[in-house]
Amino acid sequence: MTGGPASPLLPQSRRRALLADAALLTVAIAWGFNFVVIKDAIGATGPMTYLFWRHIVAAVLLVAIMPRTVRQTTRRDWIYGGVLGLFLFVAFATQTIGLQWTTPGRNGFITSLDIVMVPFLYWIVARRSPGWAQIGGAVVAMLGFAFLSLHGGLGVGRGDLLTLIAALGFAAQITATGFFAPRTKPAVLALTQICAAAALFIVVTPFVEHISIDFGWKGWLAIVWTAVSGTIYGFLIQAWAQKSTSSTHAVVILGLEGLFAAAFGLAFGMDVLTWRFVAGAALILAGVLVIELVPSRGDGPAAPVAAMPRAD
Repeated sequence: MTGGPASPLLPQSRRRALLADAALLTVAIAWGFNFVVIKDAIGATGPMTYLFWRHIVAAVLLVAIMPRTVRQTTRRDWIYGGVLGLFLFVAFATQTIGLQWTTPGRNGFITSLDIVMVPFLYWIVARRSPGWAQIGGAVVAMLGFAFLSLHGGLGVGRGDLLTLIAALGFAAQITATGFFAPRTKPAVLALTQICAAAALFIVVTPFVEHISIDFGWKGWLAIVWTAVSGTIYGFLIQAWAQKSTSSTHAVVILGLEGLFAAAFGLAFGMDVLTWRFVAGAALILAGVLVIELVPSRGDGPAAPVAAMPRAD
């Protein structure tokens, strides 16, 4: 055998890819479970107070475990992180506030529409059409949203509407990450955007909620658990996995968070299995798969849909 890059079909490379996919699956499961945890926690803490403490905990832990990364950051990195942190702030705030008036399963599936939105945001920014397959996938996914969310008189509940805004915020974060990632390291992007989001929650939360620390051990357990599993673990696994698996695999696997959110929501009695719920969830999942698995039109990818790190 001649020298050069190892074939992706070699057993060792295949094992690494499978291990990376399995690790990403654990992230999707944790993200899905966290919709239930957050739904329960915000009843005691308030949505913005919960996000205030969660992001402070996550930022402190990231700085503590990545001191070298902190020293390596530049002014440009903080600008990138500030933009991403703003998108995360909007996305997390609307998603978590919306969760007060919707269920974990609906919240999870509607949030997964961020993957549907990314090619179209990229189309606006880069003037590159995503192609007819992606447009069709978006139509299917939005039809799924209609099944999940539209009520009598074609009204949309405020929880579902806020979650849809959150999906747009996450889509903007993913799209921007696609532009920033080639210019810096994933760990730097993870650190700076979480610190920027934490700073925004520190500034804004006192104006909208009374910040408290007296909400019991269950509230603190939820804050620490979601900060560690949803942010620290999620970011670190993504940064590691992207070296061994394809970006398409990563996005499809992480996109299963809505499915796991629904499963945990049903298991804990927070969701109800109806034909509208099943139809809507299936259509959203189908739309996401079409957008990710069907090749886009033109040269290269239609959008940086798989840009990492993602957050949830």
